[in-house]
Formats: sequence, C-alpha cells, structure tokens
Amino acid sequence: MGAAPAGDVWGDDPLGVAKDGATLCGVQPEKSFQQYTLLLHNPTLETFTFSDIALGSPRGLSVVSVEVTPANKEGHGNHGAASGSAPHAEHEAVPSPAETEPSTFEVDPVPVEGFVFEPDAHIDIVVEVALEETADRGTAENVAVQFSSPDREYSVAHPLNITVDRTSCS
Repeated sequence: MGAAPAGDVWGDDPLGVAKDGATLCGVQPEKSFQQYTLLLHNPTLETFTFSDIALGSPRGLSVVSVEVTPANKEGHGNHGAASGSAPHAEHEAVPSPAETEPSTFEVDPVPVEGFVFEPDAHIDIVVEVALEETADRGTAENVAVQFSSPDREYSVAHPLNITVDRTSCS
C-alpha cells in the first residue's frame, strides 16, 4: 500500500506553514535590510517544490530576496549564528539585521524558486525585506508561501506580521 498524497492526509497545509506565527518589529539598518527566518519541516512522504514567497498585504515594504538553506532537526540553521543566540523554535521568525560582511553559511543559500523540499528535511527560508525609499515605516500582514506536490498546488499564509521602521519600534 503506497503513501496517500499529502493533500489527502495533511489537508491544505501539509508543511504546517500556518503554525506558530509572530508579530515582529525591526529597525532597518542604514544601507541594509531586515532579515526574517522561517523554519519548516517536511513531515510527509512527499517532495514539494517552492514557487514563490511573498509578503501578504505589504505597505511600504518589499522583498529584497528569498533564499533557502538546510536546517538541522533541532531547528537551528546549519549556518553560523551570533554568539548567545538561541535556536529557532519551529516556524519562529527571527529578525536579524543583515550585515555587509561575508556570508557565514556553511552551505550556500539557494533561491527559493524551484527549491525541492525532500521528505523529513528541515529548512530555513530566509526572507530579506527593506523599506521602500519613500516609507519611514513598512508592514506586512503575513508571509505567503507557495509550493506544490506532484498532485497539487498550495498557497499558505505564514502568520508572521512584520513591521520595519527607519528609527524605532516604539
């Protein structure tokens, strides 16, 4: 007996994208951007392919880039972390200002579009966002994650509410 298609077993969100949201605010570093990380696990027996990651209802905020890097089962990326930083909780979004220093990834990140997510794998989706030139504050209601299995397409909103400000989160 073969495994049932993920959509039959897991419904409209086989990767649990809509679990564990957060409301985060970050100050955009001068001449840089804010970075948020979404940890995902593929608990199914199916392979999924990502097609797009976008901000939901963005106002004054736009995506700079979206990349994927492997994460280990404890949920912490396989990349260098700032000393004293705690491992990510599953699906937790953690803001971190991007620096212009060389990457500390042990595995080079790859673009999210076309990324194949294997069964039982853990990944970090790194979403880099920046304020539009004329905005002092930008928001997004969520992060829309679009992916597909061989049998079905999915579009799931990760409940990460983002605010980015030029000067303060107060």
